[in-house]
Amino acid sequence: MRKIFLNELNNVKFALRKRAKFASDLNFRDAIKKIWATTVIRQAAFALLIMGLSRLAWALINREIFTEANFLEIIYAFGWGLYFDLPVLAYFFIPLWIWMFVFPVLAQRKQSITKGLFTLSTLPLLLLNGIDTAYSMVSGRRSGPELFDFIKDPGNSNALGSYILDFWWAFLLIAGTLYIVYRLTPSNGLPLIVYSRHKKTRTGLALLGTICFWSMAARGGFHLKPLSSLHAGLYVSPELTLLTVSTPLNIISMPGGENVPSLNIMQLDAAEKIVKPIYKASGNTKVQPYNIVLIIVESLGRDYTGFLNNKPYTPFLDTFSKRCLNFRYCYANGTRSIEMVPSIFCGMPGLIESHYLNSGYANNKINNAFEVFHESGYSTGFYHGATNGTMFFQGFLQQTGHVDYFGLNEYPKKWRDRDYDGNWGIYDEPYLSYFLSGCDTLKKPFFNAVFTLSSHHPYHVPKHLDNQFPKGKLPIHKSIRYTDYALKQFFAAVQKHAWFNNTIFVITGDHTSYGEEDYFYSPSGHFEIPLLFYGKPIKPGVVDKTVSQCDIVPTLMAMTGVKKPMFGFGKDMLDSNYSGYSMHKERGLYYIIKYPYALGINTNGEVKDYHLQYRNRKKPLMLKKSGPTFDSLSTLLKAHIQVFTHRVRNNLWYSKQP
Repeated sequence: MRKIFLNELNNVKFALRKRAKFASDLNFRDAIKKIWATTVIRQAAFALLIMGLSRLAWALINREIFTEANFLEIIYAFGWGLYFDLPVLAYFFIPLWIWMFVFPVLAQRKQSITKGLFTLSTLPLLLLNGIDTAYSMVSGRRSGPELFDFIKDPGNSNALGSYILDFWWAFLLIAGTLYIVYRLTPSNGLPLIVYSRHKKTRTGLALLGTICFWSMAARGGFHLKPLSSLHAGLYVSPELTLLTVSTPLNIISMPGGENVPSLNIMQLDAAEKIVKPIYKASGNTKVQPYNIVLIIVESLGRDYTGFLNNKPYTPFLDTFSKRCLNFRYCYANGTRSIEMVPSIFCGMPGLIESHYLNSGYANNKINNAFEVFHESGYSTGFYHGATNGTMFFQGFLQQTGHVDYFGLNEYPKKWRDRDYDGNWGIYDEPYLSYFLSGCDTLKKPFFNAVFTLSSHHPYHVPKHLDNQFPKGKLPIHKSIRYTDYALKQFFAAVQKHAWFNNTIFVITGDHTSYGEEDYFYSPSGHFEIPLLFYGKPIKPGVVDKTVSQCDIVPTLMAMTGVKKPMFGFGKDMLDSNYSGYSMHKERGLYYIIKYPYALGINTNGEVKDYHLQYRNRKKPLMLKKSGPTFDSLSTLLKAHIQVFTHRVRNNLWYSKQP
């Protein structure tokens, strides 16, 4: 192998001396000709053409998905599609690129191998896009990693033979296309791009440039995170994102997302009668359209509060809670910030143990809360002082609803260096002040949300306030004290604004962090967060009903008289007919919480955990799997799981009656 590599290196040197001798006064036109004469460049262009034609085939067959778009918008989406094909080009053709870059001269001599590797790299692209072209007519979306789960499904694998017989023409078309690809694949020309006249640097510069180009293509540029399908919402309108992305891109850019299994633990019709996965405010009474300010505090778990857990880290909230409607048993529907957005704004609990926003379902049709309120006459905004694109919030929210997104890029440059925490973004106190000024500019009524970040690791506090907040038992405690202080400054300032008396304020956490007691690592304690409602129409008090993040928006809809339906699992927390519960998934089990009861089942519908978890008990009290409460909770959870898996897998998580 070493001998072959040395011979190939000598071949490269000889070829470069013979064929790549460029004049020092090389002009632009000559440079373009030399670039185009390079085999690799022409192969890349040919691959992009194939992917573009594959996108065109998908668009023609699934044109009903974007019937509202005009011709120019479609062309615009196609143009961005070339950009979103770059990571696919980089990864799916890796065998070809290795062959071309490691053995460039041999690749030029053995053109049949070069053509064969290009054709074999094209095969999975054609198969994936071809299969999804037909499947998109049913699902109404592009598939991702879950496509393999769909193919492996026993029902589908058993019918594979009939699929092949029914779509024999498609396989013949793919075979014919591969033959044409093989014949037309560029395979002769300059092996590498070289502009140096110095013999010793030609190969090094060529390989370095190639590696840089490949890296840029693989990441889709210089984003904070590699380019993924979810970024399409930043460039084109929501209905055209499916045209811009591709099935291969979904598969390589969303590998961490868990596939939603196809379950059959309850009849779907029976499940949807129990769940009723859509909320619409009842009654004909007109309600004043109050403004809404939703403050989501990073890592604000119940464990850190005084008014819920007798801890000293939230002195302002402890006092403020007495003027609020306090929901003592509120639960997050996930354990990560990326799960908060679907839970609160889409009524979708974290029943995918990884996270929805990084799954193959992230481009499904969903109408979020911002869209619901916007169509009801509200101005909408979402503020997060971190780098734009963090956790896919911006792309997902803009793709699924009408919302003005404000991230680090929108924060005034004159204050950015002063207020930047050196890690995540803008400190809470100045950012809440900036958010407050943003509320002033919005047309009333408005639905405005802000997500803080200072209580996120590494837990920095502004230097001028560092000595003001004592350390606690855990590193997060000091930053929680600072965020509590920032909230105090915000509410002291907001009372001076004209719209204050006509506004409902909500304070909650996105998820919990780590705690001091064993209880806060239990299936129930690990999800407990505060939830406070404050404002003129709010009567202070304490509610002992178990509720979740999914219930926040429906409750606000009832308070403000918004009548547009909101799809999801949430309910009005103040509705006397709603008994209250929360759901999530962890450690492979689906859980339903109805404090102090916690019940978990697996994907087969078998109850694997049923216990009582009081806060004053270090260990849970295991219960016998029988009785009215057990039957009620297990039936309710099974119904939700059946509806969730069916709706997500089939792109039905939106306001359409079953």
